Parts: sequence; structure tokens; C-alpha cells
Amino acid sequence: MHILKYLCLLFYISTLSLNGMELSKTDAHKPLPSDATLYIDKTREVSIENIDTKIFKLIEEDQIGFGYAPDFDVWVKIEITNPYDEKMKKILEYTNPLTTQVLLYDGQTKQLLFTGGTSASSALRSINPAFPIVLKPHEHKVYYLKASSSVTTLIVGLSLWDVDTFYQNESKHQFILALFFGAMGIIILYNLFIYFSVREKVYLYYVVAFAGIIFHHLFYKGLAGLYFFTPEETTSIVKYAAFIVAIPALFLALFTKHMLKTAQYPKLDKFLHLYLPIFLLMTLLSYMFNFNNLRNLFSVILLIILFFITLYAFIKKNRQAKFIMIGWIALMSSGFLMYLSSVGYYDVFHKVPYYVETSLLIETLLFSLILADRLKQLRIDKIASQKQLIAYQAEEENRLTKLVEEKTSKLQIAIKEKDLLLQELNHRVKNSIQTIVSFLRLQVDEIHDTKMQQTLMQIENRIISISHLYSLLYAKGDISYINAYEYFSLLIENIQNTLHQENIKIELTTTITLHSEVSIYCGFIVNEAVTNALQHAFEPTQKGLISVDLVKKEKHYLLTIKDNGKGFDTSRGYDSLGLVIIESLASYQLKGTLEIDATDGTDITITWKDRDE
Repeated sequence: MHILKYLCLLFYISTLSLNGMELSKTDAHKPLPSDATLYIDKTREVSIENIDTKIFKLIEEDQIGFGYAPDFDVWVKIEITNPYDEKMKKILEYTNPLTTQVLLYDGQTKQLLFTGGTSASSALRSINPAFPIVLKPHEHKVYYLKASSSVTTLIVGLSLWDVDTFYQNESKHQFILALFFGAMGIIILYNLFIYFSVREKVYLYYVVAFAGIIFHHLFYKGLAGLYFFTPEETTSIVKYAAFIVAIPALFLALFTKHMLKTAQYPKLDKFLHLYLPIFLLMTLLSYMFNFNNLRNLFSVILLIILFFITLYAFIKKNRQAKFIMIGWIALMSSGFLMYLSSVGYYDVFHKVPYYVETSLLIETLLFSLILADRLKQLRIDKIASQKQLIAYQAEEENRLTKLVEEKTSKLQIAIKEKDLLLQELNHRVKNSIQTIVSFLRLQVDEIHDTKMQQTLMQIENRIISISHLYSLLYAKGDISYINAYEYFSLLIENIQNTLHQENIKIELTTTITLHSEVSIYCGFIVNEAVTNALQHAFEPTQKGLISVDLVKKEKHYLLTIKDNGKGFDTSRGYDSLGLVIIESLASYQLKGTLEIDATDGTDITITWKDRDE
């Protein structure tokens, strides 16, 4: 009984194969599965020469999916009859552009007619592999189509088209895809330019993610192999399909993490950080060990994790989450449906052909709007920060102004107190010096020894030189610097008044301002040199000239005291107290050099370096 049922079934199948499908002038497009039969070659040893011996079964669905890179070949037997008195031209379309190899054979002659798929150029310039078919009047033909996929998904679907209708549909299909990719490209380029402008990493994540999605979709829809890559290049690139899917998923994760600021959700953020290296590792392993059925699974899991993180952020009233949520719903639905179609469970795209493109475009626009909103928010935050900074600066300026005023007031009070103290000190010092000078003068008047009187008067002049310096410093109000001409003039006038040498002329030439510390040493030197010249350089009734000159050459001062007197013998050394004082001050106080030329009068030159330079 069972044998009888089996024989009846075989007879029924053979009847269908013999009759096949009749061409119709009214059918511009017709799916073939109901008129075709199928055989799965798990040995991969069947060829066109012995395919006639195999038993084919009816195809019960419009498309049959076999998952990623199945380890077998699929043969489809197609029988077509031309019932008309004229020649008929049709186009047989294989509706999956990702199948690695598609071969079409003539069933009678066993000849290979056409090749297609990612590993070979299509007979026609179409996205899907398509083959022209010509039937003579009343001709019945048998075709065998062999399909195999080494990397990508294997989905078997066939359609028979009228030639004009096929090209119209193909043009329309390519035009819609061109619009889609053009719109996506414009949006991505726009955000790329923004990235170069603001240097925000989130824009770079967006650009890389959606550029990766476009790259993947070019292969998924067959445009990459049609327009951009040769069959060999396409085959090589498709081998890295796991990474082509994983890279956009990774950058979408970084984009979502950055936009939602997942650090504010520690547990979810930590979980995402733990999964990302696992995701990369499993993607790499699936590529290395050819786990084709699992290669996109970890990307799908990552997208699901991101979806739930976004959902949690939405519940927590995250401002960006509601927009991202809509985008994730669109992406998740299209990604999930693409996965179901790829593994052969369910193909919704046969009924809604542009669902994926619509979803991706919606998501791209939404995420771009989120970035625009973020940029707007950054500008608002920047303006608010600038206002806060200006307010803070104004407040700080007021505080500092008050502080400066307060400090200035205290300093002014301190300066006034200092001035009073200095005036009092100046008054006391001047009185003390004057008292000392008075004592010396009283002592001079009581001493009749001329040499002793000269000695006391020299001491008096030295003390008066200090007194003059002191008076000038505090009279000017600047205790750091003193006018050398004014100071030396007072010294010379005092010496002349003391020694009463009216026949000796003293000339002073200088425009220098000296530091107060240096001034006192120079004053002593001038006092000693001029006094020595007046006392020893000239005869009692001799007229003479003493010149005092102070100049600055580059970074050095030159003080010269010169007379046209009789000079002295320098070979005996400096036995005069005045010269000893001059040498000591020049060497140890001014850190300079002393030069004395007494061959024609006496020329004393002292050179020292400016301490301020």
C-alpha cells in the first residue's frame, strides 16, 4: 500500500515536470517556485551530466532560505513551454544578489548558458543575477539552475519577467536605491563636516557607524558588485562579512554610550563595557573558524543590549533617549527582519521591499537630528557658561577692586607713617651729623697744629659728604637713585669753602643718575681725590684746573678726576690715606678697576660695571 502511494506521488511529480509552465503574453511577471522543483545535493558531487537521475521535489514557498553558507548545492529544475506561434523572449531572475555562485544550464544540451552571483558577472547589468531566455514557437525547454554560497546567505527565489517589464522594474528599483544611498551619503557628509568643525567624537562615531551601514547595504542589495567591485573583489570583501556587520554595530554602541552618557547608569555602563570586548572576540573567532551561522548573532545581541539601555534611559527621563528609542526601534526591526531573511526563517521584504531602506533612513535622520539638538544644546550651554563667566568675572573684579582699594588705603596710611618716620629720622640724623661737624669745628679752632687741623677738616668733609647725600635722597623723595651732578656739586662746593683755594678752578661734567649705594662710594672718591688735588697738586700761588667727569659707556661707568698739577711719583706706592681710601672703595665696594697716571698732572680713572644690567 505504501509502495503504491509512493509510485503515485512520483507519477504526479513527473507529470508536473513534463507539463512545466506555459508562457503567457498577459503575465509580465510571475514567480516560478510553484512551477519549479528542487533538489539538494549534500554530497556536492552531482553535475549537470547526472542531474537527470535525481528526484526533485516541489517548491512550496516563493523563496526558500538555507542560512549562511550551507554545506550543500541547491539544484532547481525549471520547465517552460511556449504555446504560441511566435518566438517568446523572457528574463529569468534569481532574486538574491548575495549568493556566491549561480549557474544556468540547458537541460537538453547540458550546456552552461550563463553564470551569476558574487563570484561572476551577471549576464545582464542588473542587481540580481538575471538570464535571458528565448523559446521558439511551441518549444518546450528544461533548465537547471545550480546555486551555492560559500560565505553569504543562500536564499533561492526565481521570477520570470517580460523583457520590457523587467527593465522598467530594474530601473525603478535602482533609482529608488540611488535616492536612498544619495540621501544617506548627504546626511553622513553633513555630519562629517560638523565633526571637522566642532571635533566632537560623537559625530565621528555617527559617521563611521552609518558609513559602515551603507557599505554593508551596498553589498546586501547587490549594488557593490554591480557598480563598484569586480566579482573577484566582491568575493574577497564578502569573506569579511562578520567585520562589515560588527564595525557599524560597535560604533553605534559608542555613539549611544556617548549620547546617553551611560556613565550615569553604572551597572548598565559596566555591563556594556564587559560585553564590548566579548563581542569583538566572538566576531573574530566566528571569522577565524568559519562559524557563519553565528557571525551576526553577537552584533544582534549588542543591538538588543543597546536597545534596553536606551529604554532604561528613556524611563529615567533622559532627554536624548526618546529620539534614540525611535531610531533603535526602526533599526532593530529592520536588522531583525534581515537576520530572519538571511537565515531563511522569514522574508518580509518580498512583501515590503524597501522596509530596510526606509528604516535606515529614518534612523539616520533621527540620529542626525539628535546630533543637531546636541550641538544646539552645546551652544546654549556655552552661552550660559559665558554668561556665568562674565558674571563671575564682574563679581571677582568688584571683589578685587574693593580689595585693592582696601590695600591701597592701608598702604597709603603706611606710606604716610613711613614718611613721618623718615622725616623724623632724617631730622635726627641731620642734627646728629651737624652736631658731630660742630664738635669737629670746635676742635679745629682749639688746635694750632696745621697738619692736625687739615686732618680734622678732611674728616669733617667726609662726614659732610654723607650728610649731603642723605639730604638729597630724602629731599627728592626717591631713596634709590640720585642725580650725580647735584651730589658732586655740593661736595665740591663744600671742599672749596673749606680749603679756600680760589686760584684753582674745578669743572664738573656728568648727566648720570646713580644708585644710592654706589653714590656714597663715588662721593667719598670725589671728596678724597679733589681734596688731595687741592692740597698737594699745586703750589700756593699756582693757578690750576681740576676736572671731574662721570660717563657711562655701554654697561660700564667711568669716573675720572684729573688735574694739571705737578703729579707725583707712583712708583713709591700709595702712601696717602686719601689714595688708600680711593683704591679700597674702587676695588672692594664698586668691584671695579683703578688707574692712576701722574706723569703730567694726576689722572685718576675708576671703571665699574652697572649693577642693574
